[in-house]
Amino acid sequence: MKKLIAAAVVLVVIVLAAVGVVKWCWENRDTTESRREARKAVSKELRETPPEGVLAKLEKLASEKSLHVWFEKDAEGKECPCRFWTLRMASQTRVPYDYIGQLTENQIIRFAGNDKDKPNAQRIKELIAFSEKLLPLCTKDGAASLTERRLDAFFLVGDYDSAITLLESGKITTRTPLWCKGTAAKLRAHKAMDAKDYKEAIKQLQVFGEFMLSDEQKDFEDCDPTTGIYYSREWVVARNFMRCSNMSRELGDTAAADKYKAEAKKYFTTALEKAKEDKKSLAALKEEVKPVGL
Repeated sequence: MKKLIAAAVVLVVIVLAAVGVVKWCWENRDTTESRREARKAVSKELRETPPEGVLAKLEKLASEKSLHVWFEKDAEGKECPCRFWTLRMASQTRVPYDYIGQLTENQIIRFAGNDKDKPNAQRIKELIAFSEKLLPLCTKDGAASLTERRLDAFFLVGDYDSAITLLESGKITTRTPLWCKGTAAKLRAHKAMDAKDYKEAIKQLQVFGEFMLSDEQKDFEDCDPTTGIYYSREWVVARNFMRCSNMSRELGDTAAADKYKAEAKKYFTTALEKAKEDKKSLAALKEEVKPVGL
């Protein structure tokens, strides 16, 4: 009899313990809402973090893990603590790696600027190094998005060789081969302009210009996240022609300079028409077209 009572007591204790565990798991489980709140909280914390603390914050997010519990949903999309076999546990980061990748992208935009003497350029370089370590932890889609932002980051700090290598690696899966080829030409042009190799710069800008005028780019429109200005295809093409004109004049080729300037004026005219409903972009464009007499 005593053995039966002891066994019964043990059984009750086990049941109560199991109920307590399930109750705790249910009350502390991950839900769609809790995950959303975690993302909001982390994003707010990062926005309030001073520039010098951003990298450390991201590294902490990516390295620190804690116990997460959740209940898998049934065929009807419901959770139930009574179905203990649907309980899942894992040691995970506070927010998913893909979201940490998005936060990293946001910080690259935050520090955007191509002046290599600015402190922000060093912070972008640090984010480039951090993102390289983060890539293998992201999903396929998350890694693709972060990889393309790394391309922007390389350009911002003037690391054209790394950007071109990335474009030619086939890792920019969100873009077409033609886009990668055209963008590589643009970067080679910038590298040549920095080196004052104007003949090479003009050559590469022509390759990039042909790409911009291709059918693939007929609906092109790009917004600079740091200024909010929208650039039409014609604006980009006109700007390229003006660069070619200015460099040709530097080389003493007046005829070529005048030819490129006339082409720039033609595309600037179309760009002005496209921007007429956007006051901010139109104001910036009007300043840029003054040298061609518009």
